[in-house]
Amino acid sequence: MKALTEKEQMVMSVLWEHRHCSVEDVVGFLPDPKPAYNTILTFLRILEKKEFISYQEEGRKHIYFPLIEKGEYTRWTLTDMKDRLFGGSARSMVNTFILESDLKESDVRELIDMLNELESKRA
Repeated sequence: MKALTEKEQMVMSVLWEHRHCSVEDVVGFLPDPKPAYNTILTFLRILEKKEFISYQEEGRKHIYFPLIEKGEYTRWTLTDMKDRLFGGSARSMVNTFILESDLKESDVRELIDMLNELESKRA
């Protein structure tokens, strides 16, 4: 899988949320200032080449849809970041996140509960 640029990810977010979109639909769902039709068409072609999306023809329109789900891309991105930036160490990645984030007490409690739940599932 290849990483997405910020703009590609913006287009994918629309497709992940709305599932099937024409170029006009994508433009319409994006915030102002709206990118040009041809700009979005270019991003859709790039995403198709990267095999993130495909399309079906409906009359003269192409209706684009995701081939890769958001969760799958998120997991890949986090694994890639863990491998590249933290030498493959999940502990180092989580430690950096915890130390560099301004976590509230409720966030810490939630993380502890999640770890306890994970531990009980493994037992």
